[in-house]
Amino acid sequence: MKISIITIAFNNESDIRQTINSVINQCYKNIEYIVVDGASTDNTLNIVEEYKENINKVISEPDKGIYDAINKGIAISTGDIVGLIHAGDRLFDNFVIEKIVHHFENNDIEASYGHSMFVNSSDQVVRVNKSPDFNKNNLKLGWMPSHQSIYLRREVFNNRDLYRLDLGGSGDYEFVIRYFYCSDMKIKLLDEFIIKFSMGGTSTSNYKTIFKTQNVHRYCWKLNGINPPFYLIPLKLLRKVPQFVKALFK
Repeated sequence: MKISIITIAFNNESDIRQTINSVINQCYKNIEYIVVDGASTDNTLNIVEEYKENINKVISEPDKGIYDAINKGIAISTGDIVGLIHAGDRLFDNFVIEKIVHHFENNDIEASYGHSMFVNSSDQVVRVNKSPDFNKNNLKLGWMPSHQSIYLRREVFNNRDLYRLDLGGSGDYEFVIRYFYCSDMKIKLLDEFIIKFSMGGTSTSNYKTIFKTQNVHRYCWKLNGINPPFYLIPLKLLRKVPQFVKALFK
């Protein structure tokens, strides 16, 4: 199986190198690596150029935000499986992609997801997000799989819209509702850590404004013709607390 990994970047000169290394150092080698840059004005593209032998496709042009960049990457991907790793974040270890590929090979599934960790600048764990076995009703109880732990078969994008661009930082939330709740895709947990998020980066900026985004999250359900239960938002917020507690004992 060929697996396409898409990295989106914009002015990430300080941390894109660790992201690229986490991909090119994978023991599984049949990887199509795509970098979609939003016309960075710093040294990001020069760093990407250093790794040109290991990166299959590079786009650098202005975009309409992170979800526009992701959509561009998906559109040019050719792998059997497609996943994301944003600049600044890292694959958990050098065996992650091999585990993901084996998961697809050994199971009749169209989508996979796993666990994630949030680390600070000293690589200390500050939050652990472990996902349960898949049950779409968990989404109405406030659960959401870590976005960058999700890997999808390329064909699931056929005849489906990609990420919406009109929801600010909640485009991934609506995407998960549409693909994981509103569809009949075959989805299975891979009980492994997939991703290390860097606290304070693009991947965690929405966490800082979580209370401001909850009305948008409710709207994401309504866009898909579903009235979310009244307890959705309180449960979404409460789910964050155990993640920090787990980190204390990691």
